[in-house]
Amino acid sequence: MAKEPLHGWKPELRRALMKVRPEYFSWPQEQQEHYGVAIPADDRKRLDIALMQELFGHTKEAAEQDERLSFEELNLWNETVLPLTGIGEDHFFLNEHFREGDSLLHYQTLREYDESEYRWQEEHRQKEQADYVAKPYRGYLYLGWARLFVDGRFTYATLSMAAGYLNSVIEEHGADLLKQRIPHQYVPGPHHGERVGDNTRWDMRISADGQEGVLEELRERLWTHTQTRHEALHESWDACGLNGVYLLDESHDGEPNLHLVFTDKEALSRVRFHTFMRDCRAMCRDASELHRAIDEEKATLADFIEDQHAEVLRNHDPKVRRLRKRNKVMIAKGAFDDL
Repeated sequence: MAKEPLHGWKPELRRALMKVRPEYFSWPQEQQEHYGVAIPADDRKRLDIALMQELFGHTKEAAEQDERLSFEELNLWNETVLPLTGIGEDHFFLNEHFREGDSLLHYQTLREYDESEYRWQEEHRQKEQADYVAKPYRGYLYLGWARLFVDGRFTYATLSMAAGYLNSVIEEHGADLLKQRIPHQYVPGPHHGERVGDNTRWDMRISADGQEGVLEELRERLWTHTQTRHEALHESWDACGLNGVYLLDESHDGEPNLHLVFTDKEALSRVRFHTFMRDCRAMCRDASELHRAIDEEKATLADFIEDQHAEVLRNHDPKVRRLRKRNKVMIAKGAFDDL
């Protein structure tokens, strides 16, 4: 089903594009989409200036020099420009880096994109690590970002595989459990904040009231456990072949957020970018399935930490520390300006 011409377009976007590329509105939809996913640099600069003027009454250069966009302004900007840069009936936009010459239009399904990204990353790892053992493809999505319209409402979306989503939950839960068991916090080290040329040294360290060694050992064991569980979860969810997706409403502070959690790689094959939400809704599963799996993982994790803590207290010598290479972390001037 083709989207209606100018569906979702705000007057400000239409006026801005008329100033930059008026012939756009006479192009067929395919040509419009190719332009939107790879707007020429000169057009992009002129469009940004025109749209900034339309929306906020000032140019982008002035905004960069004198002020940053607020969260509200940034949300309005993202919503306004999405019909131009997104594709399909939902104006779907994948907010991920594409290699030069690549774009979302090169892939029909979510799996085509995801598997291509997975293959590229695996090839890179094999080049970097001579002993690296390639892993089978079971779906690679992990907290990917997207923007789209859901029932006409601008929405931020996160895309994950079920195994990856569970892993992110248990990692966060594990950190909380460790903090309950051994209260700790980060405190400035002796070199924190030192200026080195144009850079600033980052030297924050953990303070745990004398239990730093125990905490460090537990954190290492927890990391190994979550990595092992991640692989096991990938294998088990892929083997189940549920071919579905869980739609989790994670909206907050009036900002619509939707987390789409896919059960396995075959589910990705059923989602086309041009009919994204329609395809997802056709195979939507009850989120209670996912919540039960989360509860099981949390219970297993709590038992693991309790057992490991008791074992460390019995056998760990707090005077013996793991040998580590000590790294200097430098923060470049302006590194966080765009966050």
